[in-house]
Amino acid sequence: MGFFFSKPSYNPDRDIPDLTGKVAIVTGANNHTTEHLALHGAKVYLACHTESKARDAITGIERAHLALKDSGRLVWLPLDLASLRRTKLAAELFLTLENRLDLLLNNAGRLPEKYVLTEDGIKQSVAVNHVGHFVFTDTLLPLLKQTAHLPDTDVASNGYKMGGTVTRFESLADFNDAQAAPGKENGLTRKLVAHFGTTKLMNILNTAELQRRLDEDGEPITAIALHPGAHHRPLPRSIDNSVGAMPWPLPLLLRRVTLTPLQGASTSLFAATSPRVAAERGAYKGAYIKPYGVVTPLTRKEARDPVLARTLCRTTEAVYMEAIIGHE
Repeated sequence: MGFFFSKPSYNPDRDIPDLTGKVAIVTGANNHTTEHLALHGAKVYLACHTESKARDAITGIERAHLALKDSGRLVWLPLDLASLRRTKLAAELFLTLENRLDLLLNNAGRLPEKYVLTEDGIKQSVAVNHVGHFVFTDTLLPLLKQTAHLPDTDVASNGYKMGGTVTRFESLADFNDAQAAPGKENGLTRKLVAHFGTTKLMNILNTAELQRRLDEDGEPITAIALHPGAHHRPLPRSIDNSVGAMPWPLPLLLRRVTLTPLQGASTSLFAATSPRVAAERGAYKGAYIKPYGVVTPLTRKEARDPVLARTLCRTTEAVYMEAIIGHE
């Protein structure tokens, strides 16, 4: 295990309770998160854009666990977060398929890649990492609320990662801000800070505002923002091209000092399933957690700003409605 993080006290094999009868959605088709939810009895929808990615994940999980083959617990849900209209349609499709939703893990995300606009005119990193998930969650929220009032329902978790940089979030122009001079939008620093980091700040603020709204409505739902930890996985080609070819020892070193993919999934699983979250709900509502389920204070004052959080969500709603109306 990497030396950046303490020894985990949470073990998915041991600590996930029986999830039989529960229904979960994992965006991005994260193999280890999906695998452990299904192994403990949940029906899991792998929500992602690429059918082949979902099918490969399902096949790999079923090959490793023959008891899951033909169990009906692993289902692909087509989801294109870069299109707000198609994102809403994906959520609406789910609503026709299920009458409950216990766990929503918003795991998908666009890593530091090039500055491009979507068909809705939104910076793609913002569309995928924030606005798309906002629309997806908002459309599913009535069913989450309905499920939360069923017997033996403890928690619905809204999982995000950490981040970011600061902007006003008062308009679509703010969302699309490249934070760079013309022609400099795709430097590595801009990709990391302006395109990726800003969306992580959005995730934290959105989680806090979602929890405030849920509390205001008296809903027993827990929204949690999380950082999965630095875990090794292949870099997208667009990132690898930006930094050039890595010296051959570097990938080996990274594997020694970062988490494994399963360890990287453990904090999401903790947020979604740990009995501790349900028992100590007041400590986890709207919280930001790091491996392995440690509630962590936010050091940036902007990430703790409730006014900025409300502004972000109001602007997101306006951007969302404008995009939907534009396609009618």
